[in-house]
Amino acid sequence: MGLVFDDKKSEKIQNRRGLIIWLYQSRDQYKLRPYGDIVYFSQKNKYVMMYIPADKKEETINELKKQRFVKYVEESRHSDLDFSDEHEEKIMNELKVAAEKIIAENEDYKV
Repeated sequence: MGLVFDDKKSEKIQNRRGLIIWLYQSRDQYKLRPYGDIVYFSQKNKYVMMYIPADKKEETINELKKQRFVKYVEESRHSDLDFSDEHEEKIMNELKVAAEKIIAENEDYKV
């Protein structure tokens, strides 16, 4: 048909890691484009949120730390979070028990 309908089976979703990079000057955010995909940039607070390939994470972080325009590099903790249904159910039950306990303790103060 055409290039629009060309289904490339070889292209898979790339495993990525998030980085938060603090800069000395906001104009230096343009220098970060070769390292990965910039998702968000705060001009006021001078930081960039970006995604990099997971297999090149360590070498990219080390390379960024050596750059003169980078103040600090930290890894996003998003991949450490648990978004499973079981975890959500557990948290909701814990909150329910805590709320019922507070309500029971405050029964004496009702008018």
